[in-house]
Amino acid sequence: MTDQGRIDTQVGYRWPPAVPAEEREMRCALPFWFNLKSRQTPGRSDARHKYRCQWPYVLALGILGAHCLLAANSSVTGSVVDDSGHPIAGARVLISYAPSIKPPTAAPPVIAGSLAAMVTADNNGTFLAGGLGPGQYIACAETTAPGYLDPCHWATAAPGFSVNAGTTTPGVKIVMARGAVLWVHIDDPQKLLKPAAGPVDLYFEIHVVTAKGFHYSAPIQSSTAAGRDHAITIPFDIPLNLRVLSAHLAVNDQSGNPMPPAGTTVNAPGGSTPPVIGLTIAGKKQ
Repeated sequence: MTDQGRIDTQVGYRWPPAVPAEEREMRCALPFWFNLKSRQTPGRSDARHKYRCQWPYVLALGILGAHCLLAANSSVTGSVVDDSGHPIAGARVLISYAPSIKPPTAAPPVIAGSLAAMVTADNNGTFLAGGLGPGQYIACAETTAPGYLDPCHWATAAPGFSVNAGTTTPGVKIVMARGAVLWVHIDDPQKLLKPAAGPVDLYFEIHVVTAKGFHYSAPIQSSTAAGRDHAITIPFDIPLNLRVLSAHLAVNDQSGNPMPPAGTTVNAPGGSTPPVIGLTIAGKKQ
């Protein structure tokens, strides 16, 4: 699992980026305006006038509610499969808005906008994401266990689709190519590592870095008092840079030499499985 910073647990209707802020304000202000006007009519306090003046408020509220319900009642269905066409059960699907401006770099990675929805594929790899507003979207996917590549991180393109108000967009297919699982074992003889609350420890991180300079964190897979195991899925036949990011701990490579700040090159040629990389925490940085 990579690029954790983009995960957003808020799922639901959001105004599409194309709707100006002024228009959103006006749509939300209409009921209040009608209600205020009805209360400011002087000299009339009978019940009939009260209800007559409040009916525009009720009408405006109904129209606004129907509009927002229709706008947020769109959805998308699809499937998550590997590069052989087999379904990937339990994949996490991330639906993001397509960026309104052209990305500064060509893919990969695929540049996406803010997160619109996040759902989990079922045992057949199929998914349904609702509560979407009309607009253009990009679909990404990731798995908890290593072995598959998120197309938004590693593919030259990710599936894009459009959503119309009140409709369901069917048949979106997310292909997650198989990759090589790179394992990194960390020996910690002095027990200097702090207990990690999750898969990423900002105090001590293992990253792979692409030729374009994009960093992907290798999540913690297991840990003991004596060390940790990190793993990340990398594409075949693409050299990457493995780096240790820690402001406090010094690390030695497999030969016992200090790990260079620029890192070391890793690769998985021809569908092979890369060897486990062993690193040792030598002490605290001076």
